[in-house]
Amino acid sequence: MRNDLLSIGEVANLKGVSVKALRYYERVGVLRPAYVNPETGYRYYTMRQMGELDVIVSCVQLGVPLRELSGYVSDQGVMDVSALLDRARDLAAKKLRETQVILMTLDEYREGSAAQNACRLLPAPYERILDARTFLSSPWSEDGFDARRYAKAATGLYVRAREVGLVPLFLQGMMWRADGQTGERSWQVVLEARPLPGEASRVPLVELPDGRVYAGHRIEGETLEQCFRAAFDEARKPVGDEVLLAFEVWDAELRFGRTTLEVLRG
Repeated sequence: MRNDLLSIGEVANLKGVSVKALRYYERVGVLRPAYVNPETGYRYYTMRQMGELDVIVSCVQLGVPLRELSGYVSDQGVMDVSALLDRARDLAAKKLRETQVILMTLDEYREGSAAQNACRLLPAPYERILDARTFLSSPWSEDGFDARRYAKAATGLYVRAREVGLVPLFLQGMMWRADGQTGERSWQVVLEARPLPGEASRVPLVELPDGRVYAGHRIEGETLEQCFRAAFDEARKPVGDEVLLAFEVWDAELRFGRTTLEVLRG
C-alpha cells in the first residue's frame, strides 16, 4: 500500500465527515476509495480526493440529492468537478437570495411592528413620517368595500410580487390617490413590495416619497369590512392633493376577533 494514502478514519477526522457518511458516498457511487485492502477491507483515499469531498459536502449542505451527485461521476469513478461546481454555485446563489428575502422581510416586520406599537400609545391624530415606499397595486372600481374582493386582490398582489422577483413587505391595505395623468381619484389595493439590493423592479410600482409627513389615527372594529368602510367614508371628505392610506395593522397587541387599520392622510 502506498504511503500517501489516507485511511477512512483519517479522512473523517480531516474533513469532519463521519465514517458512515463516507461509506454511504461510496455505496451510491459519489466518492469511491482509491484503494481497498483486499485482506482487511479497509478503505483508503488520496489527497486529490479531498477536494472532491469538499465539493460533495458543500453540495449536500446545499440540498443536492446524493443520487443527483452520482450523475457527475463517470463509470471509472472520475468526477466532473467543473460541472458540479457550476451546479453548486447556482444553487448557493439561489439559497442566498432566498435568505436575503427572509432577512428583508423579518427586518421590515420588526421595524413596522415597533412603529405600530409606538403609534398605539399616541393620541390621535398623531404625526407619522414614512421613508420611501414602493407598492404593487390593483385597481378598485367599486364605490364601497367588499372583504372577499379585497382578499382576492391582495392575494393576487402577493402572487404577482413573487412572479416578478419582488419581496412582499409589511404594509398592506388600500390607497386613495389621484391618477398621475387624469387627476381622477380612486381606491387601489396595495401591497408594499421592493426588489432586493442590486436588483431592479421589472414592473411599475406606486411610489411614496421619502420623509413625507402624514396625520394618522387608528380605526378598530370587529371586522375588516367594518374598518375599511369607515376609511372609505373618510375619503369622501375633501383632501385636496393629499393621499389617503389605510393599512392593516400588525403589532404586539393583535387580538382574535378585532381588526385595526391605520389611516394616514398627507
